Formats: sequence, structure tokens, C-alpha cells
Amino acid sequence: MATRHESLSLQVITSPFLRNVEAANDGSASGVERRMFRKSLERLERINMIDLEPFSSESYQTSDQGPSGDKKQSKRQNRLSREILGVDDAVLSAPDIAQLQSQESRLLSNQLSMNGSLNQTDVDDDASSVVFGGSIASTVPDKYGFFGGSQFSHDTDINPAMVAIFRKREQKWLNMLDDWEKYMTYKYKKVRDRCRKGIPSSIRPRAWQYLCGGGVLMEKNKGVFDELLSQPGDPKWLDDIRKDLHRQFPMHEMFADSNGPGQVELFRVLKAYTILNPVDGYFQGQAPVAAMLVMHMPAEEAFWCLVAICERYLPGYYSQGLEAVQIDGDVLVALLRKVSPSVHRHLTKQKLDPVLFMMEWFMCIYTRTLPWASVLRVWDMFFCEGVKVLFRVGLVILKYSFMKPKTMKECPTMYESMEVLRNLHSSVTEENVLVSRMLKLPIGEEDMERVHRKVVELRKKAASSSTQCN
Repeated sequence: MATRHESLSLQVITSPFLRNVEAANDGSASGVERRMFRKSLERLERINMIDLEPFSSESYQTSDQGPSGDKKQSKRQNRLSREILGVDDAVLSAPDIAQLQSQESRLLSNQLSMNGSLNQTDVDDDASSVVFGGSIASTVPDKYGFFGGSQFSHDTDINPAMVAIFRKREQKWLNMLDDWEKYMTYKYKKVRDRCRKGIPSSIRPRAWQYLCGGGVLMEKNKGVFDELLSQPGDPKWLDDIRKDLHRQFPMHEMFADSNGPGQVELFRVLKAYTILNPVDGYFQGQAPVAAMLVMHMPAEEAFWCLVAICERYLPGYYSQGLEAVQIDGDVLVALLRKVSPSVHRHLTKQKLDPVLFMMEWFMCIYTRTLPWASVLRVWDMFFCEGVKVLFRVGLVILKYSFMKPKTMKECPTMYESMEVLRNLHSSVTEENVLVSRMLKLPIGEEDMERVHRKVVELRKKAASSSTQCN
């Protein structure tokens, strides 16, 4: 079994909020440096500077022995990765677009043969959409590539004045990317503010790679992606991946066909990661994240961005036991007490475990939860500011979904509350409203640090007490 290369050392820290504070308080910084660290609390450590030692071909040799010659377990006990995250039946049963188009063609042919008076205008009008299973699916994708489903966007007229603004933003981003080190070192706030406004779609693939360090990883490890793909891989992980491919955005033009570019490239990305990290292998929550990246960039670039997300942004999220996710669920509920005490009381009274809803939110980075325009805005900020963005989105959803007393009365049990969270209202998820409310939350990074420490300490005490009792 190929083992993970020892030099894959993207720093994994217990708290995702302590990166700057720990460095400032470790005794190695001067007084001036400490003040600078405190001023930069709103900034995530420069993740565009992730450094990996280049991989060597020897790292892929099959070996069951550690450096000392002792046999070393190269893989944890297999977990039921596909069973942990449920998949909505509607997604499982969604037809692919090839079936829709085939059915539509047959219908039109039958109509033409039965009614010779059917004119071309009628055919063109009918060809713009097709009814399937009670839902209407367009045969023309929206600007994001979706033919239908909950994430299909209806195009709106663009104000000519906005076009000029978009062009100006694009030029600003191009200038910034050409001098990236200077901006990340001395003008990070400007980078952050521009990410919060939304990265221009033409710039987004390159910007994401710069922000997360995927481009740096690929440059330092040339040829590694192809070498990983040349390995056979673990049949268990590969079988799990194949079972999930058709479930990732089946109404998107890239993923509608099983032999299309989306599913083919997605398989390559996920397979390569299981070989790079055979200990954790494949987790179902990784698939929509990888699919999102494949939509925006070639497979190799998407792979290295996925490595950065799994190892740097969300360490432990896709590992056995899901301890990191459980901890962050407790943190989210504790933060909710400050943001909205009434909603906190409502959910606590119903004993609604946060893992029931925040697993899909956080692990899939809201790709299965929000309208696509909102998903893109969240990802822009997430790549720049880190995991705290996911908390802020979750807090906004929880607060404004149950803000009205009428809504709480209509949710007497956890089942009704979960239905509200599964069917979020557009007034909560619309991109500009969502981002505006996120930025106005009375929650800072210091609050997150403090709550995270408290949650970790309580879990340690509980674990210690349980051990003593046993």
C-alpha cells in the first residue's frame, strides 16, 4: 500500500482561530511584533505561502515498514464513509440531462409526425424546456451551467453601468495578482475587501489558486499529480468514488453525462487524493467540494486546491471520527447564544444536534445549501479569510431562519425545525443580503478563539471523566 509522503506537512493546528495569536504569544515575538499580530487578527495566516517539500518517486513505493524497520499501520480502520453523509433522494433520482434531451427529442418527433401543421416557432418554444417528473428542466444552461434544479439561476438584465464596474474590478484584480506578494504582505485588507465584494468570474479560478496556495503546491510538485494517477489506488475508495460521481450536480452541464468531462475529471481528482492520503482516503463530503473546483479549473489545479482545503482550511473534517466537525458544531451553537439568544434557546430546548445540519453546511462548504451566486461569494471569502466565514454564514442562516416568533411557533419539535433548515427561504440566502448580514454580525475572531478554547476544554474534561468512570 502506498504510504503518504512524510513531507506533506501542511500545518494542522487544534484551533482554526489561533494561528496569529499563538505565534504572538509564544515568547519569540517582540513587543512591536505582538502589536502587529493583534492588529492582524482579522487576517488568516498567509495560506498562499503553503510550502510542501517536492515529492520524490520513492515516496510512492509500496511499503509496510516505518523508518525504524518496525511494521507500521499505513491505514486506519476503514470507516463507513459513504453512510455518514446522507444524500437526498431527490438528488439520487434526478435524471441526467442526456435523458431529458433524448426524451424531448422523441416527444418533438412524435408531435411532428402526428401534426404536419406544427410550425418551427412551436418547436423552438417547446425546445427551451422539458417537463420531467413534475419539474421543468431547461435545455439551455444558465450562466453557471445549470439546466435546472434548486441552483438554476434565471438570468436578469444587466445594467450597462454595471458592465463598466465589472471591467474595472477585473483590471484591479489583474493588477493585484501581478503583484501578489506585496498585496498579501502589506495590503491584505484590500485583498479581503475585494474578496468580500465578489471576485470577477473571469478572474476567480486564478484568484482561488493564489488565495489557497494551490498554484504554489502545483509548482513545487510538478509531475506529482500524474504520478499519483499512475498508481492503482485502493479499490474500496475507488468504488465509493464511482458510486458518488453521478450525484454531484446532476443538472449541471459538466456533470450530466457519465462520460462527460465533469465526472471524468472529478474521478481523477478524488482518486489522486486517496493515493496522496491513504489514511483518510475518500469521504463523501469531499465530492461536491472537488466538483466545485473542477467546474472552475483543470483537474491538476483542482487537485492541489483540494489538498489545501483538506489539509489547511478544514484539517480533520474528512478524517475518521469527525471530531473536528463535532467541536465546530459546539462552537457554532455557543456563538449563536451571543448572536441570537432566542434562537439559541429554541434549538437547545429541542435538543437539535448541530451536526445534523452543519455537517452538510461546513463539509460541503455550502455547495448543497445556497443558491449558486451565494455559494460563489461564500467561497471567495472562505479562500481569503478561512473557516470563520463558514461560521458566519451558519449564524446568519440560523438567526434569520427562526427570527420571527411565528416561525418558532410553527416548529414545536426538532423535525419541523430541520425542515426549515432544509428549505431555506430566499430572503435568507440571497447573496447580497447574506453577505451584508455576515459582515454585520457582532462576532469577531477573538470571540471565536475564546469559545473554541472553552469547547475543547469541556470536551477534554468530559473525556477524562468518562475514562475515570470506566
